[in-house]
Amino acid sequence: MEGEENIELPMKDLVLENENERDDLVEGIRNITGYEFSDRKLLVQAFTHHSYNENCLSYERLEYIGDSVLNLMVAEEHYFLYPDLQPGDLTRLRAANVDTEKLARAALKHRLTQISTPQ
Repeated sequence: MEGEENIELPMKDLVLENENERDDLVEGIRNITGYEFSDRKLLVQAFTHHSYNENCLSYERLEYIGDSVLNLMVAEEHYFLYPDLQPGDLTRLRAANVDTEKLARAALKHRLTQISTPQ
């Protein structure tokens, strides 16, 4: 926005035991999804738990933005699919569709639980 400062946040590199761990993780995800990721560090971060290493970036920061994007996408879809629904009904419908259990089922369906993460 106009007048706002561009704030740069400090970013620490992921600390993996070796490059093979990172490459194995990225390759496993690529095999499952069929998608070639341009920023492998973000992909590794997305599958890294904060307890892995005190200096690593974990999925939590990506989760924050991902939750917002997912909510926006679902809200937009519902807004146009159901033009007669009241805001409270739209809110409940969105909450039901971004439910943790439903998203876990989607992860199972797409075999994302079969990915081996760094230990």
